[in-house]
Amino acid sequence: MTSNAFDGNVVVTGAASGIGLALADQLSAAGAAVYALDRRDCPLDSVRTLLCDLSDPGSISDAVAALPEEITGLANVAGVPGTAAAETVLAVNLLGPRLLTEQLLPRMAAGAAIVNVASVAAHRNTESPESIDALLQVLDRTELRAWLRDHPVKGPAAYDTSKRALVDWTQLLSAKLTARRIRALSVSPGPVETPILADFTASMGADAMARSSDAVGRHGYPHEIAAVVAFALSPAASWLNGIDIPVEGGLFATRAAAKSPVFEGLTL
Repeated sequence: MTSNAFDGNVVVTGAASGIGLALADQLSAAGAAVYALDRRDCPLDSVRTLLCDLSDPGSISDAVAALPEEITGLANVAGVPGTAAAETVLAVNLLGPRLLTEQLLPRMAAGAAIVNVASVAAHRNTESPESIDALLQVLDRTELRAWLRDHPVKGPAAYDTSKRALVDWTQLLSAKLTARRIRALSVSPGPVETPILADFTASMGADAMARSSDAVGRHGYPHEIAAVVAFALSPAASWLNGIDIPVEGGLFATRAAAKSPVFEGLTL
């Protein structure tokens, strides 16, 4: 029988606050040696922080150089909301996790796992599949600027697109790593009570955020999302691979029910 205990080195980006902080706390409590990559220090004494700017390839490489030679888990949690410039959103939410993952993969053996935190906002993306494919072929900021010239999205739309591309890339990554028995999957939260919730309200609209909260009774809490990510990283999730897991308190279900002609007549 497998368990959700950890005995290896796990890297968590965005661990200074919010979901990343809750995840670092849960992983550390489960026995993992947690390394936090963030622009600010993780406040947990049990976690080692390596200062890292995910929009800067040089900063990522410096952080990777200071990490252990064996990595058993990677959680790409850090992200910026749509209140930031489109280039920054795409650089941090997509290019950064890709570059970090690529640099850490040589240190991962069979049984390792990668979990990318995306968002239910991926379903709001309006870019075509061809546009997303082109974005997934972007390798650096110069190519990203060229993509933005051809696809001039603003910050809020760039956020949705970054998460759609992250979900799609994760699925492709899983297929690539299957032969190495390294798992890759994504977790997509709905709105969560984190320090940047106000930014999401500003970029997505107060009415939209209120509708989400009203539909399921509240927004999520960081520890609820972190628990799913921690499980996905654990040996207990050994047959969970290549999928996106929405963690949104039933938001999709309530939206589907609102459109269903049989919902009112459903007996329980």
